[in-house]
Amino acid sequence: MTIRPFAPGDDLALNEVFHDAPTPAGHVVRNLFRADSESPVSRCVVATLADTEAGEGSGSRAGSGSGPSDGASDILVGAAAITESPAHPERAWVHVEVAESERRRGVGRDLLAAVRERAAGTALADLPLRARVEPGSAGEAAARAIGFAPLFTTRVVEVAPGALGSLGADRLEDFEVTATGSVALTRAFAEWYAGVNRADPAAEMTIGQVNTRFLSEAAGAHGAALLRAAGSGKAESGKADSGRDREVTTFAVSYAQPENDTAVEARTPVSESPTAELPPTELTLGSMYDAQADAVGDGAADASDAPAFQSALGDAAVLLARLSVDTPVALEVTSEMPVLSALVDGLLEAGQAGVLQTYVTLGSE
Repeated sequence: MTIRPFAPGDDLALNEVFHDAPTPAGHVVRNLFRADSESPVSRCVVATLADTEAGEGSGSRAGSGSGPSDGASDILVGAAAITESPAHPERAWVHVEVAESERRRGVGRDLLAAVRERAAGTALADLPLRARVEPGSAGEAAARAIGFAPLFTTRVVEVAPGALGSLGADRLEDFEVTATGSVALTRAFAEWYAGVNRADPAAEMTIGQVNTRFLSEAAGAHGAALLRAAGSGKAESGKADSGRDREVTTFAVSYAQPENDTAVEARTPVSESPTAELPPTELTLGSMYDAQADAVGDGAADASDAPAFQSALGDAAVLLARLSVDTPVALEVTSEMPVLSALVDGLLEAGQAGVLQTYVTLGSE
């Protein structure tokens, strides 16, 4: 086996080796298989075998032969990539994939060692790693075997239109549609993002950086709404309470979501209504309780009976109800989000939601 740097044409050959990814997340991580870059810093290597070495059904012929191994008979059987993550600088993303026929032969381990060696002398050197895998997959087993351990679990859940009925109809004065660039939204998002990434700490970011990275048009942000703490309807002065001085308890940001075949195939409608055929609106729903929770990852302490938790759960349900009246929505919820997890679990039990994807983020030291 020869391991060499990624070369032009290898991406096309690797597509033949690995076939279609089973989930949209799988498509995303395969984008790491590309030429080396300095901004962001990334490195990629591929493994090749001669025809006489490759197992039956092994990968595809190397695309250009421009690497150190440039024989026409070389067969691509795997790749590994490592890249920096500006939003989470304490770890680097890594993705390793091996042709099915060549697994359990140490190819993945060799690829990981090679790509780490190639990253020596860069900002990636000696950084702990993170990888995203499907639970129960060969990738998870391989990662755990070399010392990776769970950081958190993520579910992408589709909520049916009208799943929460008219909940929140009496809270309209607390509901506010806002611009994605608003200061109130950006501050809330910044606090929430830092809080729900305790297991994989986020970079310190200015308000402007948060907005550019997560809430700008370039980031795909489409619309936003806030729910503020319930008010009495009157301020201390006796005048009508506008609500804008009350704290934000929950926010939501919708994102443009281009449809693709994999997403369509992965989606099982959770409602038989005509709107079940609509693609779900991708929504980030953030509870400020989750940002301040003491729990970390899958070891979260059960505080579900606490009044503050129940209040936060009610607020999250109200905002979701207002934003899913007549359209399905897709939420990404991690095990670092106790309030949102409880809300989603209740909807799943009631048959008003369905899990589209589940994946585990693993970390190494």
